[in-house]
Amino acid sequence: MDKILYAFLFALFASQSGHAECTFPPHPPEMPQGATATDEEMKEGREELQKYVNILQSYQSCMDLQIKNAPPDTKPETKMLWQEKSDAAIDAAHQIADIYAIQLRAFKARQ
Repeated sequence: MDKILYAFLFALFASQSGHAECTFPPHPPEMPQGATATDEEMKEGREELQKYVNILQSYQSCMDLQIKNAPPDTKPETKMLWQEKSDAAIDAAHQIADIYAIQLRAFKARQ
């Protein structure tokens, strides 16, 4: 599941164009598997998830700022691509949180 998610994120963010000032988000963290994870692994997974969501939010903010401060001669297509990447960062954060929620439900079902 993590490899599929990373492939999705890579496809969304990889094709930087214009001034590539915003840092490409790293590989998402490994999600704990709720069916087998310990309490500590679930806690660590949540912490790593939150760190990654914060990185995605920073990327989204950077892209928004890049759009806002783009030189007047920036092509509309470039700004549109930047906006798509900004939106995709937030979508990815939601998707990762959803994946963790699924694993958390599996973990709690074992309790």
